[in-house]
Parts: sequence; C-alpha cells; structure tokens
Amino acid sequence: MRCLLLVGDRPPHPALVKHLRHFTVSEDFPPGDWTCVVRWGSVAGDDGRHWVVNSRAAIQNANTADGMTILRCNRIPAAPFAELRYRVLTFDLRTVAVHQWTGRRLRPVSARGLGRAASIRHLARRACYALGLHFAAVDIGFLASGQPAVVRVLPAPVLDTRTARRLAQAMETYAASVEEAQQAAAGRATAPEVVLGADPEFILRSRRTGRTVSASRFFTRFGTVGLDRACFARHGVLVYPLAEVRPAPSADPLELVENLRRAIARAASTVRGYRINFEAGGTSLRRFTIGGHVHFSNVRLSTDILQALDNYLALPVLLLENPRSSRLRRPRYGFLGDWRAQPHGGFEYRTPGSWLIAPQYAKAVLCLAKVVATDYPLLRRNVFVSAEIQRAFYQADKALLRPHFTQLWRDLQSAPTFAEFQEHIDIIRHMVVEERRWNERVDLKRRWLAG
Repeated sequence: MRCLLLVGDRPPHPALVKHLRHFTVSEDFPPGDWTCVVRWGSVAGDDGRHWVVNSRAAIQNANTADGMTILRCNRIPAAPFAELRYRVLTFDLRTVAVHQWTGRRLRPVSARGLGRAASIRHLARRACYALGLHFAAVDIGFLASGQPAVVRVLPAPVLDTRTARRLAQAMETYAASVEEAQQAAAGRATAPEVVLGADPEFILRSRRTGRTVSASRFFTRFGTVGLDRACFARHGVLVYPLAEVRPAPSADPLELVENLRRAIARAASTVRGYRINFEAGGTSLRRFTIGGHVHFSNVRLSTDILQALDNYLALPVLLLENPRSSRLRRPRYGFLGDWRAQPHGGFEYRTPGSWLIAPQYAKAVLCLAKVVATDYPLLRRNVFVSAEIQRAFYQADKALLRPHFTQLWRDLQSAPTFAEFQEHIDIIRHMVVEERRWNERVDLKRRWLAG
C-alpha cells in the first residue's frame, strides 16, 4: 500500500505525519501508482484518475463563496459571521473529535459531555459531504433561533497532538479499506456479496373521491407491509399517512423484486373491495413525501459509495421522475447523500424517489443499485462537486443533467457487474434518451399483479 499526503501552505501537525506509516508526504504531486492521494488543503496538480481524498474541486468549494451556496442549496444552515462555538473534525462520515470554544481556546469535549452532540455531528457530516469533501474541520455556531449553523469548513485544520493521532489512525484505516476495495474490484481478492433490501413507500388514494386515504386505516405499524414513521395528530389520535413495503432482503435484486411482488399482493388483499389505488413516485402529501429507500449490507458505508450512489443511481432515477413532485420532495427529503444507519449493520440510502410504480422500474433500480454497490471503486466520477449541478438536481432541471447522464452511463457500461443485469437496467437509458418519465398517478397494484 502506497499513499500520498499532498500538503499545501498549511502543513499538518507533525504527529499526523509521524503516525502515517503508509504515506509519503510531498508538496508536489509526484507520479506513481498511489493507492490513494489525500489532499491536505493542497490544490497542486490534477486529480486525474487517482483515488483522491478531498478533490481539488471540493477544496475550492470550501475555500470560496461556492461553499456557502452549496450548503444553502442543501438546506444546511450556514452563518459565516456567527460566533464560533464548536469545531467538529469529520473523516469519511465519522466524527474524529469535537472541540468547544471557551472564548480563549478550543477545548476537547466528549460526546457524552456535549448536550447537542447528535445534531452537531450530523450537521458537520452533512456539510463535509455536500461540499464533496471526505474530511474537514467544521466550525459551528448558533443562529438566533438556537439552531446550529456552519460558520466555515476547513480542509486543512490546525490540530492538537491527540487529534492528529486519531486522524492518522482514521486515515490509515481508510487507506486499508480502499486497497481492499480496489483489489476486490480488480478481481484480485474476494469480497462478501452485497445484499439488498428495501422499504419503498406508497400512498393510498380513493378512486371515488380522488383524495388520499390514511395508510393507518388499513395497515399496522410493523410487518411486511406497514406504516412509515411519519405521522401527525388528529383529534388526539396519531395518523400515519404513508405505507411502506418491507420485503425480505436478498443478494439477488431479481429475487428481491419477487419478494416485493408477494408483499404488494398481500397489501392489495387488505384493501380489496374499497376501490383504493396505490401510488408511488415522488408524490407529495402536504408535509409528507414518499421515497424509494434501498438498504445495503456487506458493504462498508463510506463517502465513496455514497458519491457513487448519488451519481450513478440517484441522478438516473431523477431523470425518470415527475419534475414537479421531485422539486416538492427535495431537498428536505431525498437530499444528496441521504443515508441512515440500520440495526442489521448496513445502511439505508434514501435519496431516490419511490420506484415502486411498476415492476420494470423496480427491477431497473434495484439491479442498478447492485451494480453500483458492487463496483463503486471503479465508478469515481462526481458531477455533484459543482454547485450548478447540485442546484439542477434539486430543481429537477433535466436538460442540464442529461449530458452528464451520458458520461455516467458509459462508466456503468464498463463496470464488470453491469453486463449481468443490463437487460433489466437498459429501460432507464431508453427512457432518458427518449425524454420519457414514469406515470405516478397509476394504480401500481394492477401493474404488479397483472398476469
């Protein structure tokens, strides 16, 4: 394993360099077959085809006005003139250290001693990821409302000795995981097969009145077909408007689709005789919107796999969505890099709209998810490092996104797993090329249970 730490005007703490056993430190970008290149605030040289941690463009985002534009585009509170209260060092979606500003210096604090630890760590992770960074120190203050907000993001922060050692350990662990992923993608090592799960949501609509019907009228909280956690109170009773399907997971996306079919058949039998449609997509219910959440196991959650899912899964699916419902849903729900840890040890990817509309869309999306999660080390393009493209995603500006889709699709076609599922995935390409979109106002029960 050979890694490069590319330093700029602000060299890292000596303790960081001392504990990076597999890293060469340089101010230039020397040629070489590097396992990964970590930019410590440096924008020297070109990223090229290297596996880069903190790309040039991401560092420039953090150091220019584009950074605040991107944060606001993602509905991440930003207040560059707020008083500093905390500094959170994040590396690859994980918190390395938290420091509190005492008025004279930054003092390390434990999560246990931090009253708002979860919200502050979450804000720092989101800010880092939105800018395209793998790591940074995020300075956080508070708005007048008491809400935490990002003051600035530092891709080459000043460290103390203890934090430098912890960051060095995180970087070494990351580099080892990169080498392992690269070897598996190249066929030189075996990796556990990625297992997929899903809990796509849908709404119920009366065919007689055209109005939505509360899912809690027919379904219970738990089970193969249950209620999403979103709810509101009506006359002192909790009402759950959204239903979701929870099929048994599988390493085979086609088997997962069949599990979905059986679950939808069960849900259909529950509403038989009530003249109710099931609808999916990005349909909005005032405060609530629906999504097509995909679960992943046997693959490590990382910045890299989230970026691959955003580019190679969420962007193509967006091009199939109804632009109006997509804009209503995002960025409050389904923002870029939207994930949640799961009790089974994997994670839930929450960015796409609900692809439950028809079985052919479910097959396409789940097969594509399998390809991206398996071959993500080979899928390194990140169009969302641009503020313009992030804005286009949230505004569902398909005309601006389609040229990037062409580049991304070429990358996918070269991925080893793509050929295995191409016949099911190609419907996405055909629809994007023909500028067609799926119909969200059809009864998905009929499509799933036909024949």
